[in-house]
Amino acid sequence: MPSPTPFQPPGDPATKPRVRRLGSLVNQLMSRRGYAQVSVNEQLQQTIATVLSESLHSCFQVGNLRGGVLQIYAADSVTLQELNFQKRVILKRLQKEKAFQNIVDVRFRIQSA
Repeated sequence: MPSPTPFQPPGDPATKPRVRRLGSLVNQLMSRRGYAQVSVNEQLQQTIATVLSESLHSCFQVGNLRGGVLQIYAADSVTLQELNFQKRVILKRLQKEKAFQNIVDVRFRIQSA
């Protein structure tokens, strides 16, 4: 004998499909797929490049931002040393941008292959 199911009237919210705004679905998709992170990393890369000499533009890569600390990966030890010399200038430039005001420190590492 099948178990009895409670009667649900046709206008019951449990039977209606959940309607969501298109904007919230797009935001959810972007965050799940990481599309927004790619855009932010490109902005960070460009902002840091404005501080450095042109010879260093292709020698570093922006990493993760956790707890207000931004990781930046250098291609070699010479670049790492130059980035450390420029650390205060880079940090002030990042904090000057409204989008990156939550960055409180920058840490540099050599990029592993």
